[in-house]
Amino acid sequence: MRNTFKSLSHNLKENANRFDPISLETKFKCLKDLSKMILPVNKELITYFETLLFIIAYPSDATQLFLAEKELLRITKILQANRKSQSKLFDNSGMPFTSTITRFSHDGVRWLLAHPHCNVTFNSFESPTLQLNEVLRMTLTSLEKSETTAGLSNQSLMDMLLVPEKQRLRFIINELARLDHLPFIKDHFFDRLELFVRVTPKDKLFSKAYNRLDFPSPYFNLELLKKFEVKEVIIKTLPACAEMLNEESEKVVYVIKNSMAVTGRETDPTTFMEDGSLRLYHLERGISVAIYSMIPSRQLPLESYVGFTAFKNGFPVAYGGAWVFGERANFGINIFESFRNGESAFILAQLLRVYKHVFKLCYFEVEPYQFGLDNPEGIASGAFWFYYRFGFRPLDLTLGQKANEEHEKIKTRKGYRTSHKTLIRFTESSIGLKLGKSVPPGVVDVTARVTRMIQRRYNGDRILAEADCRTKFLVKTKITATHDEYQNQVLTEVALWAEALTIKEAHRLDLLGQMITAKPRDVYAYQDLVINFFKD
Repeated sequence: MRNTFKSLSHNLKENANRFDPISLETKFKCLKDLSKMILPVNKELITYFETLLFIIAYPSDATQLFLAEKELLRITKILQANRKSQSKLFDNSGMPFTSTITRFSHDGVRWLLAHPHCNVTFNSFESPTLQLNEVLRMTLTSLEKSETTAGLSNQSLMDMLLVPEKQRLRFIINELARLDHLPFIKDHFFDRLELFVRVTPKDKLFSKAYNRLDFPSPYFNLELLKKFEVKEVIIKTLPACAEMLNEESEKVVYVIKNSMAVTGRETDPTTFMEDGSLRLYHLERGISVAIYSMIPSRQLPLESYVGFTAFKNGFPVAYGGAWVFGERANFGINIFESFRNGESAFILAQLLRVYKHVFKLCYFEVEPYQFGLDNPEGIASGAFWFYYRFGFRPLDLTLGQKANEEHEKIKTRKGYRTSHKTLIRFTESSIGLKLGKSVPPGVVDVTARVTRMIQRRYNGDRILAEADCRTKFLVKTKITATHDEYQNQVLTEVALWAEALTIKEAHRLDLLGQMITAKPRDVYAYQDLVINFFKD
């Protein structure tokens, strides 16, 4: 029977994550035969493209890598040549020279508007819960605010304000930028506009295919690593972070942010990244991990939201973050679809390793969404057992016992699968991984006591509580230096913390005082102070 592009492409996909001799030979033959065929401009091209990404991230040898790269370039040239007449079929595929239509935050769109490798245009307002009249009433110059009272539609209002169609996105972004000093109010307004944009690449670099780190010596996979001792990986000493020149660091930042944009995703640490906090670790089997924190105006109270991007042979393969406080962190991970049949478990282990050693953690917690709450994909994939293998256990004791019983059935009954009903039940509790003997205190242990203190001592008057606790803290610590707005915010937080927990020891008060200047500028120094505070 004659091979077709579809049959060869699907055969290649089926064997992409297999590394036995027969599968390797099959991949080689498929790539050779496919390279001689005309590329179809239909959904089969997307399947082929995704398979090539996986093969380039997990190549078995230099020949296979060369063939896959060559085919990726051939796809790129076809898409570039046909970009003006391109089918909507390729929208949101992340392929070179294809558009992405999605929503981003105000800051995300503003970053894209200045991006050298793409154009961003207004696409639509999709069921907004706030009209432009209400937003511009807060931002327009006083001489024009009357235009917002006529009840005009969003587009009619911009017509009235003489905003050219091609400039409407930038107009909205510029108007909302007037609220940069009130970032969360700005976000609220912009999000409720439900504004969708079209992002169109000008360069192949702005794509899932070529948005990658330079990796001069690729790691060639002889197999996929599925079985390993999780805790041995996590406790293994971490190498020093990579030393990077400014331009190298800037390239990593671009790749991280692009990896979100070309897949229509966004996280706070990527959008609001503090570039100076970036650290990159090159680990085993072609895996690298970048971690980074956020600019002061976007930081969370007390805890540090530290994002990550994991790479395999330079390709961004996973993203997420950890909410770090003392020796514990809540953790979340997302594997990009193109790479979900690879070494996901080993990548997770490496991520936990990085966070454990950099931030001196001994406890990780995962919230239910990650393994199925309001997340059908998590239920269908049995994500709970993915984490269970790592030693994560339900915090609820009853569910913990149920999980043990289910695990025993899986081990002893051939073909046994946990029911969807049981997997959904497991989402009634978060799951935790203890690397030490006990569970360290978390942010909620502080904030709950602050709330009780405010009610008990100040009759719920939070303005009075903040002012009084700040005054008491400054007297106790003898701090007289002036602070900027971000340091003042931390001052309020640690003052409430000190008063609620009745901190009297001079050295612990001193540590809290040092946090005022450390937290906004250096996530690593701040974490060291928190660790030392709880050790004393």
